[in-house]
Amino acid sequence: MKGRLIGQIVYYVALLVCLVVFIVGNYERWQCVMSLPGLLPLVLSVLCVGAAGLCLWRRAPLILSPWVLFLLTALAAGYVYGGNMSAFGSACELPVAVLLTMGTLCLLWALLRWGSLIIWLPFFFLQVMQYVGYEQYGTRLNSLVVAETLEASAEEYAAYLSGGNIWIVIGAVLGLAVIGTLHVLILRRVKSRLCLLFNGLLFGLLGVLLAGTVAEHRQSGDHFWPIVASYELGEAFTEALYHNQATVQLVEDLHSPAEHPSSIRTLKGGEGVVLVLHIGESVRQDRMSLNGYEKDTTPWLCSQRARLINFTDCISAAQDTCQAQIAIMTDARRNIYDTTPIMQPKTGSVLELFKANTFKIYSFFGRRVGQKLKYDRVVRLLTACSEERFNAPGSPWTAVPQIEGVLKSVSDKQNMVLFINNEGSHTPFYHYDADNPPFTPSVRSFDDPSEHAEEVNNAYDNTIHYTDEYIRRVAELLRGRPFVYLYVSDHGEFLGHDGIWGRAALGESKYSYHDTDGCRVGMFVLTSPEFDALHPDFAAALERMRSRAQMTVGHEHIFHTLLGLFGISTQFYDPALDLTSPQVQPYTGPMPAVQK
Repeated sequence: MKGRLIGQIVYYVALLVCLVVFIVGNYERWQCVMSLPGLLPLVLSVLCVGAAGLCLWRRAPLILSPWVLFLLTALAAGYVYGGNMSAFGSACELPVAVLLTMGTLCLLWALLRWGSLIIWLPFFFLQVMQYVGYEQYGTRLNSLVVAETLEASAEEYAAYLSGGNIWIVIGAVLGLAVIGTLHVLILRRVKSRLCLLFNGLLFGLLGVLLAGTVAEHRQSGDHFWPIVASYELGEAFTEALYHNQATVQLVEDLHSPAEHPSSIRTLKGGEGVVLVLHIGESVRQDRMSLNGYEKDTTPWLCSQRARLINFTDCISAAQDTCQAQIAIMTDARRNIYDTTPIMQPKTGSVLELFKANTFKIYSFFGRRVGQKLKYDRVVRLLTACSEERFNAPGSPWTAVPQIEGVLKSVSDKQNMVLFINNEGSHTPFYHYDADNPPFTPSVRSFDDPSEHAEEVNNAYDNTIHYTDEYIRRVAELLRGRPFVYLYVSDHGEFLGHDGIWGRAALGESKYSYHDTDGCRVGMFVLTSPEFDALHPDFAAALERMRSRAQMTVGHEHIFHTLLGLFGISTQFYDPALDLTSPQVQPYTGPMPAVQK
């Protein structure tokens, strides 16, 4: 009896204090009862009174014993400390999170009993992983992170789950077992569901009232953990699936530009021209020695400066591979999800126009295109006009013999496009010769990269050196033929810059993608003397292109530049985006505020 009396005193004093603090600290918002800050406490108060009435009517206990109250508070604090990274921003946020967690624990156990563990334990595991991810990589889960996770390859998963991260996962699983056991032992002590219902609503009311004391400029949904957090995780997953499907659907709905009249003024067929369109992976412009980087990451390209047109300031369309591919290969602008018509693609792949004008198309992918989700489907739709498509079963270098085989099997008079899209410098920075790395020490793992920053950065630089050698090998196969090799990376990468690692700008980091130099990617055009001499228009177009090498350009220029270089006439051509045109305009979209 004495314990029950103490419990009642604690409850009612806490409720009275919270009411006074809320009313005094939020008088203006309290005046408007129909606003959310005023309405939510009112609704919870009514529900509390109703639940209390039910308890009295059914003669159920109204108050938890002090011992259960203590254990429940400890359980809620364990959940909060383990999984709520937002609970420590101010002195008020932690008790708000604990109170709301206590309320949610009571309500879910009252409604679902053991079934509530199905909700709590996976949610808590995701929150712990999110906490670890934020500490290591500088990002939190949102829909784009989930979308990229759904698209990740086995190599990427292996990189993030290696070493210390495996022990973190094991520790998290053991922690789940402990906290799940405590969860059951504590809440089973309360036999009455009505008592749990009343107390769950009461704790929720106290948490909401206390949250109202947080300064208005600090108001955030994170205070209402775990309710808002669980909702946001569900929304992230749903939005990720929608995002992936919407991207695929956008490309599927595009009509081929070859359905409309087009012509080519420079070639008649039979010249044996080879266009290589190489979309690389995750190559930052500032990590190429071609652009002044102190490490010799691009030795072969540097030796080709006389034949090379190197664009020193290319802004990628997006940090998402598929969106970048669409911006490069269609007439889309930088943001394909922008609702304004100018940003939306109006036609399909530029490869279709080359096929309609004397070229045969052959496509070469890395092994990632064995996936069946967005990445695979988008790039396959954009290369649907290919005569053949190849996957490199191992490293990207294994595609070189495939390219050589195509060149030998097709007449050297046939005009061709070789489309290349391989892993390159994508995390986990796996693709380089591990037996002879040019930069050491290096690690391919993304296990706590901030602790191994030098090794991870060396591994990234090794992948660029590897790509340089890949390009050299392909160019050697084309020796003696008229060819154009256009390389551009899909997006950049984050290597500890401003505390961001990997693809962290996709998440809730303090920077957006285009706020950082990670959006500046490698882009160049390499030509052979045979191509320059093949037609007067080619030499003139290349000279104009060379004069724009220092201009800020973007992915959106590539579709129109390819058409302008080869003199392909179509209704989809825009001279303002053609780097060979006198009318060309520089990129004007989002980019880092501080210029290079």
